[in-house]
Formats: sequence, structure tokens, C-alpha cells
Amino acid sequence: MGLMYTTVIGFVVVIGLSAAFIMHYITLDMPASDSVRIDPKPEVKL
Repeated sequence: MGLMYTTVIGFVVVIGLSAAFIMHYITLDMPASDSVRIDPKPEVKL
């Protein structure tokens, strides 16, 4: 029973670290400030 809990907790930790690693590198390549420069907010509301 303990092996099952250890396996599940270890799997969740590995998935979480992988997601954090991917999100970290995505935010490095795509800074949020670029969105205003590439597609500025329209001045006239439609």
C-alpha cells in the first residue's frame, strides 16, 4: 500500500516539475509586454 502512495505522489511531483519547467521556458520566450507592441489595444471601442 505504501508503494502505491509513493508511486502516485512521485508521479504527481514529476508531472508538476515538468509543467513548471515548460511554463518557465515559454514565459522566457514570450514576454507579456510583446502583446501590446504586436497587437495594440484599439482606441475606438466597436
